[in-house]
Parts: sequence; C-alpha cells; structure tokens
Amino acid sequence: MFKRDSETGEEIGHRVTTPYDTTFVTGQHAHLYEDNPGYEVEEVRGYSRPDGFVVTRTVG
Repeated sequence: MFKRDSETGEEIGHRVTTPYDTTFVTGQHAHLYEDNPGYEVEEVRGYSRPDGFVVTRTVG
C-alpha cells in the first residue's frame, strides 16, 4: 500500500532500479534499497491501479 500526500492527494512511491537494470515501483521505505550497492531509488508520485502503479511525476 502506498502512502498518500495529504496536500496533493497523490500516492507516494519509490522507483527502484536494480544493478541488473530491473525497474519497479514500491510503496516500501526507500532506505530498504538505498542501503544496497548498485540500487538507485527516486521518489515518484502517481496512483495505483489493479494492473500496477502509474507514475505521473518524479519528485526531486
């Protein structure tokens, strides 16, 4: 489950790119991946659907 931004109503996710070039969006805390060598994490906003998370913008 993704947290929701109380000001904009957007859901908050993290797009994770692994050292093997696999990319996914998760609702887990960024530090779970940032602490691993080779992983890149960026905060994204959007909304979830039954078939996945739709990224509407990148934060930062």
